[in-house]
Amino acid sequence: MKRIFKNLLGLFFLLQGISNFAQTNTQLKKGQNSKEKPTTVFFIGVDGLSVDGLTKANTPTMDMFIKMGASSLKARGVMPTSSGPNWGSMLLGAGPEQHGITSNGWRVNDYSIEATIKDGDGFFPSVFDIIEKEDPKAKLGVFHEWGTIKDLFNNKSLHHIEKTSDMDESLDKAFAYFKEERPKFVFVHLDAVDGAGHTFGHGSKEYYYEIELIDKAIGVFFEKLQAFNKEEGTAVNILVTSDHGGVGTSHGGSTMEEIIIPWMLIGPNVKRGHTIEQPINTYDTPATILRLLDADKHIPIQWTGKPVLEAFKN
Repeated sequence: MKRIFKNLLGLFFLLQGISNFAQTNTQLKKGQNSKEKPTTVFFIGVDGLSVDGLTKANTPTMDMFIKMGASSLKARGVMPTSSGPNWGSMLLGAGPEQHGITSNGWRVNDYSIEATIKDGDGFFPSVFDIIEKEDPKAKLGVFHEWGTIKDLFNNKSLHHIEKTSDMDESLDKAFAYFKEERPKFVFVHLDAVDGAGHTFGHGSKEYYYEIELIDKAIGVFFEKLQAFNKEEGTAVNILVTSDHGGVGTSHGGSTMEEIIIPWMLIGPNVKRGHTIEQPINTYDTPATILRLLDADKHIPIQWTGKPVLEAFKN
């Protein structure tokens, strides 16, 4: 009788152990799957968009992004507050002191400050290079209105790069590329706001109007993405920021109006309606993109940028 009791007791504990293991295993799997992951990250760069412009123009799309994501209106660019050094920093994960891009005239064989690290073609490592290193099959795309963008990084890592003429063409082609190729990362550069700033002046009605046009174009792009995501089960993060603000019809100087920029992130694993308090520099943008894609294991030591972790749920 005792032996039967012991056998039954042993069987009970065995079954209990199996049940506990199954429950724990299920919890682990749930935990592994609890972190939402995007299928694609879009980086939309609005050249010349100041915080003043964002707050004073009628921008329902970007206002919505602020409400549905994590954002800062206190992010900073790098010095000098010119496009080349700042777009370079946003794609290369470091400042001019590291990557050596100090002006719009920088070229891989024409510079005054040598980069701290260079690949075989003379380029400082970019966000595209790191993603490709993590996933050699990743498709990476760039649609840019300012032609000089393509000279700031090695294009060999890209699956597609194209010079576009205006915001509608840029965003339409970026969406078509996403729909056809399912890329891992796409960078879209929009130039019209900067053009309005140079022609009519920052703070002018024409400058604010151009911001409103770009906001509307981004809204149409976002609606198409939402419909496609719902239909196909894809998921995207969108990061919107700028390279600099401006004073009058120029930029490049050392004023708060020129160096402070907006920074907005929405999508999987991002907090909703959160105002980011941690300092953000423009060279933190590529590190954040890599973190979104779980591709931040091989960030080179020469990068000074860090992921904006406060924006993340986990």
